Amino acid sequence: MSRAHYVVVEREDGWYVSFERNVYGPCPGGRIGALITAVQAAQQAGKDGHEASVLVRLPTGGLGRAWTFGTDPYPCPWAEEARQSAFPARKAAAHKPQPPT
Repeated sequence: MSRAHYVVVEREDGWYVSFERNVYGPCPGGRIGALITAVQAAQQAGKDGHEASVLVRLPTGGLGRAWTFGTDPYPCPWAEEARQSAFPARKAAAHKPQPPT
């Protein structure tokens, strides 16, 4: 079984997901958006038969494990709450009655 490790990293201009020497981003929603993106990709990789996980680059330079396929629930319990804070719902446009013609 091959490994699929997605690494969430912060750069000067935002949060990115790194996978197999490719870097994707910046992700909308900052750190949480990048984590959600990485978990979704890792979930699919796990379903495709890979040993998949999401790692986060720590301020110290090391890596911390954020999510592992087959061990952690999907969707992540924190993902919906985090998604809502990262991507707040738009207010519905106020309907203005049009004058009769």
